[in-house]
This record gives sequence, C-alpha cells and structure tokens, in this order.
Amino acid sequence: MKPRPKLEFFFDFSSPFAYLASTQVGALARRTGADLVLRPLLLGGLFRDIGQVDVPIAGMSEAKRQYVLRDLQRWARWWGVPLAWPAAFPLRTVLPLRVFLQSPTPERMGRIFASAWGRGEDIGDPAVLSALGVSSVELASAGTQREALVLATNTARDCGVFGVPAFRIDETALIWGQDRLDVVERACRGERIE
Repeated sequence: MKPRPKLEFFFDFSSPFAYLASTQVGALARRTGADLVLRPLLLGGLFRDIGQVDVPIAGMSEAKRQYVLRDLQRWARWWGVPLAWPAAFPLRTVLPLRVFLQSPTPERMGRIFASAWGRGEDIGDPAVLSALGVSSVELASAGTQREALVLATNTARDCGVFGVPAFRIDETALIWGQDRLDVVERACRGERIE
C-alpha cells in the first residue's frame, strides 16, 4: 500500500494569499488522502533573513498594487469566501502565531485567519484573540513560544520558502502561491511536477 503523502502548509496570518489558501488546503488534503502539517512562520523575520522588503505590496507600483487587490477579490469570489482588508494592515502577527503554536489545529488556524481577513479584525489585539476562544492563560504564556516561532521560521527558510503560502509535498516539491493549488493537488496524487 502506498504511503499517504505529507503536505506541509507554510503560512503567516499576515498574508491575504495564505488566508485564501487556508480556506482550501484542508479539503485538498482530504481529497488526496494527504497528511496536512501546518507550518506557521513569521513572514517579516523570513523576509529580513532573505533580504526581501517587509511589506512587498507597499513597494509595488500603483497599477500592480491595484491589480493584486483585484486579484485577491477574484480569488475570494471564486472560492466563495469573504475578504475584508484589515484597517490595522500590516498585521502584527507575533502574538497570534505564538498563540497558534500552543494549540496548532486547523480549526484555530481557520478562526484566526477568518478574523483577520474574513472580517478585517486586528488579530494583534489580545481582546480579538480572546473573542476567538483564546484563554487568558494562553495569552499570558504566548511568550514561551518565542523560540518555537524562531525555529519554525528558520525551518521554513531552510526548506527554501521565500513567501507564503507555500506548500511542500513529501519533503521535496516546494510550491508557492494560492493560485498553484491545482499543482499541489496533482503532486499529492503522485504526479511528477518537477
């Protein structure tokens, strides 16, 4: 019997593209029989490590920025998910990422992403996280996850991740972008994509 594929999903709550991918990756894993492994990372830290600007959209020409914003809306409509740009953009995600690492479930990931990008809420605000079911104990102990988040970010960098969302199948094929989920699915089904 063929082993189940391992599908790693690299993300940061700061990315609307990762949000869109998060709404689809669970169903993709179920369809393909893949074991989904959630890989949070601090995108700003990764960008600094690889020499990328912290907020790429801020450095785009106005025409490209407008195109990207329209494209995000197109993908949201295509997948039937809400998309609301947070007033607090760029989002501060250290706290929600550390909270997530304490209970790294698909459900918690989905709730945090939906808060940030489905409703446009400031997930860097502890009150917003509390409203999502994060306990005061988890909020108070989030700092204990500092090293885990640094390690997760370094691991992503060492895997070749340069942005999110990124996907790695069976620790070999690395695929970037929510618009490549068809390729991710084919790779999970065993098709050669390289």
